[in-house]
Amino acid sequence: MLEKLPDSKAALQQYGSPSVPKVDSLPKPAAPAPDIASIAQKYQQLGVAKPNQGDKTDLMVFVSLSMPKEALVRTAEQAERAGATMVFRGLKGDSMMKMGEEVQKIIGGRNVSVAVHPPAFQQFNVTRVPAVVLAKAEAANVMENGCAQADTFVKVSGDVSLDYALDYIERKSPAWAAVARTYRSQIVGGIK
Repeated sequence: MLEKLPDSKAALQQYGSPSVPKVDSLPKPAAPAPDIASIAQKYQQLGVAKPNQGDKTDLMVFVSLSMPKEALVRTAEQAERAGATMVFRGLKGDSMMKMGEEVQKIIGGRNVSVAVHPPAFQQFNVTRVPAVVLAKAEAANVMENGCAQADTFVKVSGDVSLDYALDYIERKSPAWAAVARTYRSQIVGGIK
């Protein structure tokens, strides 16, 4: 048997009228909201820009929180100068908050792009970290197995600095030498 719902007048008398929450009484965040304009201005002053915008070649460093913190910090420093993206396979403890806290400890106040992108590890056949990848835009067109075409990217794996990996690519891969040299010059030029 269906129960009859009370009419709206009876509900208002019984439960009271609906109200809008008082926003002023909500708790305030501990930290002030970031000033986006000042962040953008700071970014422009750093002169950080990805080279070869016309070629659309991206520089990525595949990393893991299992790496020594010193190696991650060094990678973040060089990634900032080169305009590289640090790519992680997954989240710490399946939590975006925990991951954010860990990444913040690594990058500190640096202006570094960070991505959590599990498919990229398959796309570029990254089986151990750190790994440095230079990839053309066409690398986004993956084959049936989820991997990018071999001629659309170049990769160096091993516990080496980003500038060393780019130097290695420059020496060993003539097709990628100019791009590697451009990225490397941003790192080496930034060292004082």
